[in-house]
Amino acid sequence: MGRNDSASAIGAFAVGLGVGIALSFLLAPKSGEETRELIAKSARRSRDFVTDTVDDVKSQVEDSVNDAKGRIRGAVRAGKEAYRDDLAQKRDA
Repeated sequence: MGRNDSASAIGAFAVGLGVGIALSFLLAPKSGEETRELIAKSARRSRDFVTDTVDDVKSQVEDSVNDAKGRIRGAVRAGKEAYRDDLAQKRDA
């Protein structure tokens, strides 16, 4: 999942959450205490969703960075070997 996909998912979730809360107020009015509990529950779910999404994105970024580091190390190693081989050929020539 790319950065844009994650942002889209978070945006879609936020819109859905807002619509759901608005509909719940319009279609099923509750007492003030029940409404506060509903809002608190929705907030906890939202927080958990965002936390999980951030953790997933963080993990993906770390994996990408570690992969890039490995490729860079390999390229540097190959460059050093090629340089040493070139020096050795020039000395032997």
